[in-house]
Amino acid sequence: MRGGRSTNSDLPTFHALSDQGSLIVLSQISRIDFAMPTNFIAPAHLPFEANYPGLSPQLLARTRQMWSARGLDLDNVWRNTIGRFRSVHVVGDWDLANDSGPVDQFFMFEQAAIWLASLNATAGAAVNSRDTRLTNPQWRALHALTFRMIEQLDAIRLLFLTGLPTPSMQIARSISEDVDMALAFVSRPKLAARFIECTTVEEANEFWRRHISGGRAFKAVSEQLYRVGLEFDQTGEYAAWRKNVKAILGTAVHSSFRTPETTAGQPPEAQSRQNSDCLYFVTLRLQEMCAYAHGLTDRFGADLEAVQRADQPASGDDLGRLTARISRITVEQLRWTLATGDAEEPTASYQMH
Repeated sequence: MRGGRSTNSDLPTFHALSDQGSLIVLSQISRIDFAMPTNFIAPAHLPFEANYPGLSPQLLARTRQMWSARGLDLDNVWRNTIGRFRSVHVVGDWDLANDSGPVDQFFMFEQAAIWLASLNATAGAAVNSRDTRLTNPQWRALHALTFRMIEQLDAIRLLFLTGLPTPSMQIARSISEDVDMALAFVSRPKLAARFIECTTVEEANEFWRRHISGGRAFKAVSEQLYRVGLEFDQTGEYAAWRKNVKAILGTAVHSSFRTPETTAGQPPEAQSRQNSDCLYFVTLRLQEMCAYAHGLTDRFGADLEAVQRADQPASGDDLGRLTARISRITVEQLRWTLATGDAEEPTASYQMH
């Protein structure tokens, strides 16, 4: 993949916020409906497969079978999630060279993004429901945070398709921190309550310093995973890989005199690989968020099931009612990732709680 072209010259500009700035923005407008935008819906006549030229037929067939087996319409859900991204009209200039790997990774990234978008819809429904086991502040915090993450995924998608790995890595680092924060909200109701109570910049900065920065959220989540029997390996190959990736992402965030590896002087293949690696990391983190949220507490999965059983909303938008089933697909796809490091045949086992 060398670059991309836009079919819409009026695409809006993305504006990045600092983590602390995002916190205060989210906390101050936490009562707003953080819903997916509706003014960028992809054309209904566009075939789903047309978005992934050169996609592995085996991966596509396996994915369609998983969705169909759970009574889900992949094409329709894609249009109501990815199809609403502002970057949906940007088309990748794929240079596959008989290798479906880059487009396969892009496909899996969007599968994980679909789950996050459905979780955002579920959170919106759960906020107004009395039949949930997570607290109202937990769902309000998740609703706001997943909305921010959707915008970040939209930006990463655009940057990937236009061949800009460095800014995409900057956003990837922020997404990884947001995953840890979301999991902390799932397992710690008081933390979620403190988050939505922040009403000033000072309070938001203090919240970030005390509970999120310096890996504090990740440490809290790791400790809780250990308590429920899902110990995170701090010394194995995956932990070493994760540490190395986060270090690389950090170099993308902090400017230095060192010549970056992601300059235009590199061969297109190297830049494509860096783009794909960034997507792989983000995909894995979203899949982990899904699996660990279910493992941290059975209340999370119970609430997804409760929203699924609820009456269909008057708007007819039932995306939030699908998250319980999409979660099972996402966990299965995490098995593929952990078993092989890509989207090929799964050999490992993982059970949702």
